[in-house]
This record gives sequence, structure tokens and C-alpha cells, in this order.
Amino acid sequence: MDISEIQIFAGLGLFILGVLIGVVIQKSNGTDGKRVTRLQQKLAESEEKHIKYQAQVSEHFLETARKVQTLNNSYQAVHEQLAHGATKLCASDEASAFIPLSFDQSHRGHTIESSEEQGFIPPMDYAPKNVKESEGTLSEKFGLEEIINAPDQTAGDSEELTPRQA
Repeated sequence: MDISEIQIFAGLGLFILGVLIGVVIQKSNGTDGKRVTRLQQKLAESEEKHIKYQAQVSEHFLETARKVQTLNNSYQAVHEQLAHGATKLCASDEASAFIPLSFDQSHRGHTIESSEEQGFIPPMDYAPKNVKESEGTLSEKFGLEEIINAPDQTAGDSEELTPRQA
């Protein structure tokens, strides 16, 4: 063997030895172990915060439910007070309209008549069409009519939209 070959093998061997020593030193320092421990601590803290948050949310909604129940009870008491006052202070035929709305157990089975049974129709959130083929009120052309301009007007303004005459 030549000296240059010996130097190449020696350099290569020392390089491999250096890599092995570096790996052993890194493993002995335990940087991966410290990192894993730190991540586990963060995970445990996050889980604890999440559990506390869930408990706060549950407590919030339970308290809200209690307050809504109190509000309902107050509404019931006010309504019963109004119905009692109406029966006491109004004529008997006028006061009878308040009694079925009372929250007493004696009137639990009574249902309020629908608006159609009472003789009026509630407002609709749309306007019914008079003719099924016509465009609805949400159409862009509703209430407008196209009129072709006379020939003596400019060619650029061939159509004009104007309100319909009823």
C-alpha cells in the first residue's frame, strides 16, 4: 500500500470514529429525553386548561339556565297578576279573554285559537303573485316596464325602464 492510500483510509476511519463519538455524546446528554419531557409537561398543562375551560362553560350554561327559569317564573307571576287584575277590574266578558292565557293548572288543556280561526290572516313575509306566470316581487324587473325609445332618440339609449302604470 501506498502512503496516500493509508492516509485516505486513516482519514475515513477517523471520520467514522468522530461520527460515532458524536452520536454517543448526544445520546448521553439526553437532549431528546429533555425535549420529550418538556412536551409531555406542555401536553398535561394544555389538557388541564381544557378541562378547566369545559367546567367553566358547563357552569356558565347551568347558571344561564337557572336565570332563564327565574325569568320564566317571573313572567308567569306577572301574567297571572295581570289576569287576576283583569278579572277583578274589568267586565266579565272582557276579562274572560285573559283567563285562558293564565298559567293556572285549571286551564292547562286550553289552546289559543289560531289567527285564521280568530278571523284575521297574519302578515306574510312575501307578496303573493296575482298571476303565476308573472315575475315575483324579488325580480329585478318587478314594477318596471321596458319601453322602446322612439327612433328620433339617440341610438345608445335604445331601452328605458320606467315604472308600470297600474
